[in-house]
Amino acid sequence: MLIQKPILTEKSQFLNKNNKVYSFYVLPSANKFQIKKAVEEMFKDANIKVKNVRTSRQKPVLQKSRYLQKSPSRIYTKLKKKAFVELISGQNLPNFSEEKK
Repeated sequence: MLIQKPILTEKSQFLNKNNKVYSFYVLPSANKFQIKKAVEEMFKDANIKVKNVRTSRQKPVLQKSRYLQKSPSRIYTKLKKKAFVELISGQNLPNFSEEKK
């Protein structure tokens, strides 16, 4: 599947509340056209149309180094790609963000 999971942090909730932008983790090899098609297909029963897709990549970061072994090695985090999906005005994704009471 192209879309891995939604991002439900405070910053993404703020973007969703103010600008109606939804954020997802996607495969690093995915492009904007594939992401748009995947979102529209995933929510086709709700008749969702995507207006704009923006992407960003998080580069791998050095997590830890091991120097005490025979061959020193470094462990990096994985490459992540985020997609910010903006819908046509007046549309909302079902069950994306539910406020706790």
